[in-house]
Amino acid sequence: MFRRAGPVESPTAEVAFRREIAPWTLLGLTLGLVEGATAAVLIKKTFADAGDPWMVNLAVAFVSGAPALSNVVSFVWANLAHGRSRIGLMVGLQAAFAILVGLLGVAPRALGGLAFAVVSILVARVVWTGLLTVRAAVWSANYPRSALGRYTGRIVIVSSLAVSAAAALAAWTLDKGAFDSRWLFGGAAAAGLLAAWLYRAARVRREFALLAEENAAVGRSEPFSVGMLFEILKKDPHFREYMFWMGVFGGGNLMLTSQLVVIFSEHLHLSASLQIALLSVVPLGLLPLFVPFWARMFDQGHVVEYRARQSWVLVAAVAAITLGAWLYSIPLLGFGSLLLAVAYAGANLGWNLGHNDFASVGRAQHYMGVHVTLTGVRGAIGPPAGILIYQWLESLRPGSGIYSLVLPLALVTAGAMGFSHMRRVMRGLG
Repeated sequence: MFRRAGPVESPTAEVAFRREIAPWTLLGLTLGLVEGATAAVLIKKTFADAGDPWMVNLAVAFVSGAPALSNVVSFVWANLAHGRSRIGLMVGLQAAFAILVGLLGVAPRALGGLAFAVVSILVARVVWTGLLTVRAAVWSANYPRSALGRYTGRIVIVSSLAVSAAAALAAWTLDKGAFDSRWLFGGAAAAGLLAAWLYRAARVRREFALLAEENAAVGRSEPFSVGMLFEILKKDPHFREYMFWMGVFGGGNLMLTSQLVVIFSEHLHLSASLQIALLSVVPLGLLPLFVPFWARMFDQGHVVEYRARQSWVLVAAVAAITLGAWLYSIPLLGFGSLLLAVAYAGANLGWNLGHNDFASVGRAQHYMGVHVTLTGVRGAIGPPAGILIYQWLESLRPGSGIYSLVLPLALVTAGAMGFSHMRRVMRGLG
């Protein structure tokens, strides 16, 4: 009576895809200049003489952690978008994001300009979080579940390549000085504004039904809140433990980037282009190659089983980069950067989907809210803590700050061990 859906193309999905691919590619060019590692190198290079080194380094920490930190307001965007037309909201957010990135080009090369740049990047990342939050509903409506991964995966891969290309252009500009970096931010802003203009042609399939359902749900479904976060963590001990180890593991990962930018600049004296290549271009540019491998592994079992294996790749990457920094070995740093691409491909998959293995029917969005909010918390704590420890070691003995890399290595290792422990316990429970 029922036929299994085959790999038949959906005409409406194809139309939706063609309307979205160009805007998201252009926005990738805009995003590339405020992506964690690239933005951190730009801040360090541009404002190196704007103030005391510790102030500049702390700014680097906040900028590198901005992508994670901005997640703390994701639930605000979700509640704001509830019952509202998505395309108009998306266009407005895209334009605002582009303008905020463009403003970085007019920041004066002084202490006030440093503060202005940091605030602009933080606000831009908050707006980008809103884009990702609203985009999820658009994609769910426009693409059939049987093809959701394929359509969205193609957009994500092209967008990631655009981000990597923008990072490479930023690296070349900083290294060669062929033109003022202000033009770089202006070009990125223009790409984002063009994306917003093109996105006006996008549509949400059966949006009237989506909005009617959301408006009817008011009063029946509780919006995500901080109170709900504590309630979920209290009632679900397995998810609570998973979030604890994610905090340890993710905190170490977020701490690493800010420390590396400072160490690469002050100890290894690497060029800005090489820094961006190691921390952004290679990890982001090669990431799409490894997604299919991790996707097959993810489908084989529970996310704890997955994390117990995937997390050790990041441990290996951090260990290689740490040794490379201590030994001043560019080949070892390059190998560590390659391992970061492998690890990040798996981490992105686990981060976006892992909560579903704990959530009951109808609560997936609430569990994701917990995960996203806690990601923001560790984004606010991890990078600044790493830089403060670096500065403390430097104050004890100049040159010893490079050994602050022990902390992120210890944290990601402890997190991987925690996931492995959870796997053993869950296997024992049957």
